[in-house]
Amino acid sequence: MQYLVIVRVKEEAPVHKLMALVKPEAAKVWEYYVAEKVRSVYYFADMDGAVLFLEAANLEEVEAAAQDFPMVEAGFLSTEIIPLKPYTGFSSLFKA
Repeated sequence: MQYLVIVRVKEEAPVHKLMALVKPEAAKVWEYYVAEKVRSVYYFADMDGAVLFLEAANLEEVEAAAQDFPMVEAGFLSTEIIPLKPYTGFSSLFKA
């Protein structure tokens, strides 16, 4: 199943401490990408967060993965996880 994970930088996050975690954060995303957990990742245009598409067996697996990001562990990012399912609206167009 696929999940949309939205992470946002918390306003109270100290920038110098946040910046110190950029490389470990990127390394964790890369680890998940190689393991085929992260399918894609995008920054918000204003750089105050990111969107990741994750693939996992269940919501609990995604929640655990999200909590494993260094910036989340440090309390600098908030997370929102949205389970996704395939769009089925096309079938109504082609029913006989």
